[in-house]
Amino acid sequence: MKVLVVILKVSAVISILCALMAFGSDLLSVDGFHFGGHESAEGSHKFYKIVPTDGVNPYPIGAVLFLAGITLFVISALIKKHLVK
Repeated sequence: MKVLVVILKVSAVISILCALMAFGSDLLSVDGFHFGGHESAEGSHKFYKIVPTDGVNPYPIGAVLFLAGITLFVISALIKKHLVK
């Protein structure tokens, strides 16, 4: 049961981090990020977007992931409280 609690907590943290990225993806610059050293044949730099948001509203996705993370934390706490001794 202790392994299940740890797995649930790790899943909750990953879910909440993904939710934060979904909320923040709308704040990314239009050109994306430059990681340095990536130049095209013409000498211009290549830019990358971390989270594509073209035509997608990231707020409902972030809300669902955030609620899933909170739910996983609550479930892991209940399992630890009632079943692990």
